[in-house]
Amino acid sequence: MSTTTARRQRRTKPVTIKEVASRAKVSVATVSRVLNRNIGVKAHLRKAVQDAIQDLDYDYTPPAVSSGAERYRIGLVVPTVVHPFHALLLKGVSSAALVRQAELILLSSEEDPEVEKQHLARALEGDIRGLIYIPFSPEIDPVAVDLIERKFPVVFLDRVLDRDDICTVSSDNEEGAYQAVTYLLHLGHREIVYIAGPPHLSTSGARFQGFARGMREHGLPVREELLLAGDTTFETAYAAMQKFLGSGRACTALFASNDLMAFGAWAAAEEVGLRIPADLSIIGYDEIPFSSYRSLTTIGQPSFEMGRNAFTLLIDLIEGRARPPQHVLLRDSLVIRRSCSKIS
Repeated sequence: MSTTTARRQRRTKPVTIKEVASRAKVSVATVSRVLNRNIGVKAHLRKAVQDAIQDLDYDYTPPAVSSGAERYRIGLVVPTVVHPFHALLLKGVSSAALVRQAELILLSSEEDPEVEKQHLARALEGDIRGLIYIPFSPEIDPVAVDLIERKFPVVFLDRVLDRDDICTVSSDNEEGAYQAVTYLLHLGHREIVYIAGPPHLSTSGARFQGFARGMREHGLPVREELLLAGDTTFETAYAAMQKFLGSGRACTALFASNDLMAFGAWAAAEEVGLRIPADLSIIGYDEIPFSSYRSLTTIGQPSFEMGRNAFTLLIDLIEGRARPPQHVLLRDSLVIRRSCSKIS
């Protein structure tokens, strides 16, 4: 009689995962990661678990899901959960995850690079099978580079980085901004204020390039005195526009590189008695839900589709149907409402 058969006959209860963990001298979570083929487990720990499984003749059956597909735990790293556009992206991701019965782990860095680093490190330590990542840090974090070099499945969402070994899902921000400024120029505006987002974000850079291209094609310079700096929030745009209007400078239109900043500038303009759009035309970017209530003309991003595509691409990476580099670029569109008017 074999040792394994004898061991089975002596036991009256099945071997538990806790017994495997005790034999391997690791945590239950580490055993779970090995069983679920997580690539982040260190080699010596993986071997200890595998040896313990063999010694104890542990029989593991993965939990069944109705679709017949393996259930994954997916990490979603975002700069903040309070920004309305991130909520729209999350809706697309979660909808696709629901169909697949995947578990989403939402990790918010609260716009703190150190917290972001900790969340990325968790992917190497935990039983997360892949990451959807919206970076906040100005430069790609070394932990993220480590994940990429380990071939850990990562999809960068709403960001484009200068690397040829990554996967991204984004919208065409340059073309969207070009549509916005071209629309204002066709309405007869020439004195156009532009409120930019944080310069380290790829979305901000692309939108400024689209704005500048539209101005140049109409023979107009990009004037420094009409460029205002924001950080994507209502408050900074409000303060920047308040300062601009207080300086005595004039404009007939304003293009804010996101909707929240458009609303901030709108509030500052109304405080000094300007009428929208009779005295000042305003256009935003993103198409967050409140934009339609305020009748803001804006550039609509396909946020739901971006989130859904990011999840689908990540599953393809995990299951080997795709490998980096992969780049999905979706088209933005002009949504015309009542915040812009033609110059007579």
